[in-house]
Amino acid sequence: MRVTKEDVIRAASDLADRQGLNGVSLKSVAERLGLRTPSLYNHVLSLDDLLRDMAHRGMREINCRMTEEAVGISGTEAIQAASRAYFGFMIEHPGVYETIQWAVWHGSDETAEIFSSYQALLAKLISSCGMDQHCLEEITDLLAGLLHGYCTLQLGSALDDPKRAEIALRGCLDTVLTGICEKYNPRGNPHKQQLGGS
Repeated sequence: MRVTKEDVIRAASDLADRQGLNGVSLKSVAERLGLRTPSLYNHVLSLDDLLRDMAHRGMREINCRMTEEAVGISGTEAIQAASRAYFGFMIEHPGVYETIQWAVWHGSDETAEIFSSYQALLAKLISSCGMDQHCLEEITDLLAGLLHGYCTLQLGSALDDPKRAEIALRGCLDTVLTGICEKYNPRGNPHKQQLGGS
């Protein structure tokens, strides 16, 4: 059966999720696909090239999941839904998430472009809360930092009890969003009315 580049990326991603980033090598991926290691060079230039492809695939999936979960809702409810989608990806794909963090330091222009799409999505969700547009970048950075920090802290323990970790994330977001709305929403704090349903 003919192996495609997508097959190589998927096999490497599966290995990462099972064994962690350190478990991914060209040799281990080739063995998983039933190939000789040199055959992978028909699809990737190096291990770093493969890891970036894995990260980009995962980043795009996160963006897609967050967008889908936020469809039809707005405000802090949309931020909560999109954040749970982000966290859910990390729970399902801890190795790929680890690879995405590696790509932050070893990325390319493509990495930056996908990350910009993620930031634009967060900015759109934040704008739906009626926030001060002059502070949009500051709020976006704060929310992105919260999601990244929480998921990184939970990368190991959350796998033991994903539901409990997700409930804790909701509470963490409620606290942060309450503060954000108090500080940056010129029309008051509509988030107060949504806390009970988050």
